[in-house]
Amino acid sequence: MSCAPCASRSPPSRGPRRTRCPTTGTPDPAGPAAPPPDTQHTAGVIPWDREAELLALAGDGRRDLLVPGQVIGGRLVLGLLGRGGSAQVYRVLRGAGRSAREEALKVLEPSAAATGAGRRRFHRECEVATEVRHPGVVAVLTHGEELPRGSALEEPLLWAAMELLDGGTSAALRPRGRGRPDVDRILDVLAQAAAGLDAVHALDVVHGDVKPTNVLLAAPPDRRAAVTDFGLARSLDESRPLARHGRVAGSLPYAAPELLQAQRVTPATDVYSLACTAVELLSGEPPYPFSTTFAVARAHVAGRPPKLSRRRRWLPVALDRVVARALAVDPAERPPSCTALVEELTAALV
Repeated sequence: MSCAPCASRSPPSRGPRRTRCPTTGTPDPAGPAAPPPDTQHTAGVIPWDREAELLALAGDGRRDLLVPGQVIGGRLVLGLLGRGGSAQVYRVLRGAGRSAREEALKVLEPSAAATGAGRRRFHRECEVATEVRHPGVVAVLTHGEELPRGSALEEPLLWAAMELLDGGTSAALRPRGRGRPDVDRILDVLAQAAAGLDAVHALDVVHGDVKPTNVLLAAPPDRRAAVTDFGLARSLDESRPLARHGRVAGSLPYAAPELLQAQRVTPATDVYSLACTAVELLSGEPPYPFSTTFAVARAHVAGRPPKLSRRRRWLPVALDRVVARALAVDPAERPPSCTALVEELTAALV
């Protein structure tokens, strides 16, 4: 690799780890050599959704927006937790002494903050997650816009201080290979997420982007799980659909038919997406693990749900009936709430 800051040269990256300059620590911009494809775990699964992991490991060559020791929003930056497509998440410390506590600080990428849509989505997420006070929802504690002292950036950063759940996401609960997942833990996580979503629905708001990577887990031994990322949330009285101009605002593997067809969303939209999440956590892949977006969208609208008892022989046939009901094209045919869905899943599995 060639290090731009110091002009030194080092051997190129090999294997799964990225080479760093021994002088400056700068990562190799070319990145590590691509590993052989893991067809056992990823065959047929849409690859771009895996990149949506909110707390994915950092190190993709993009610059950090904050550095340890900086202060933003009255909080001391401790380090980078991870990054997504439009934001970075940091571990921060609020207060001092016995009253000090760690939080997560989400910072919007300047490229996203430069667009009206990006700013609106960020502010919407903050509004909803501040209003909903429920253990099944990751609370936004406060938010603002600020340029930290000593920053090399030119524009202030949009930031939101949030509860810290640093145990990863529910996607980690998926079965690997032929192994069986921890069904009791999956049902527990789904129940907590469902309760949080029902609390959101009680405020006449729809999340609009429920998926495994938007359900965060606390670090063990804490077993808390909570829903996050309300950037696509909508009030039930809003007439504007979530899908416009042929583009889906959300994650296609978990998108309800009405979302894909630019129809009004309801709490049943989140029920559908939570069911898709349950399918993935139990079977290892989403309901329609096809390789093209067109095929996935067509399958959602066609209304022919998969039979999980055929994917995983240990899953009961009773589960197939629950999934078929939850993934019905007609929202009125789905369970009446997210909690009701999890109750039906539990009855089929326990």
